[in-house]
Amino acid sequence: MRKISVLILALCIIIPQAAFAQKVIRWDEAGNYYGKNVTVIGKVVGSYNSGKACFLNFHEDYKKSFTAVIFASDFDRFPSDPQDYYLYNDVEVTGLIKEYNGRPEIILNSTSQIKIIKGEGSQDTSMPVVSWEDADKYYGKVVIVEGIVVVSNNTGKACFLNFHRNWKRYFTAVIFSSSFPKFPFAPEEHYLDKKVRIKGLVKEYQGKPEIVVDSPIQIEIVK
Repeated sequence: MRKISVLILALCIIIPQAAFAQKVIRWDEAGNYYGKNVTVIGKVVGSYNSGKACFLNFHEDYKKSFTAVIFASDFDRFPSDPQDYYLYNDVEVTGLIKEYNGRPEIILNSTSQIKIIKGEGSQDTSMPVVSWEDADKYYGKVVIVEGIVVVSNNTGKACFLNFHRNWKRYFTAVIFSSSFPKFPFAPEEHYLDKKVRIKGLVKEYQGKPEIVVDSPIQIEIVK
């Protein structure tokens, strides 16, 4: 009789856990699960904080792809500057998938819904490290670009970290003025003549590769 009671108790514990286990899907499958509670896995490749909401995007074409949204009313439940904290990290996002403007999204109300699965706040060693000379081979990819900043310039609207004196043809890292307050130093001076690793999405601009840097956590000085 005691064995039967123990078995029943064990089943009562195991069955609810299985019943509430979340289905795990890739970010590009999210559109197939409207109205479902799931766990979405992917890399945050873009982010934006409007002041009213923070958007964590999983594809460069964010208007058509899955996004996780944190509204301002919940900002105090998350790390400061969540748009920087989660950017370029692999994450698990859990919640109800809703359709908004023709694309899937999950609204995040607490940190229990999002988990960084690697690369938290630092360079991700599992990500490809490529030479600045090869950056043009990685358009549309999130990588770590390594090289020495040989020329820099701050126009007031943007700071350019160049890896070749012919900056019109070769890889550049760009920091826009909206991100200047996040840097406790003048980036055009701090990174000049330093060997660095820059983490981000490689884009093509006027025929050359570039990474837009939104936060100091994207740049590591290699000693």
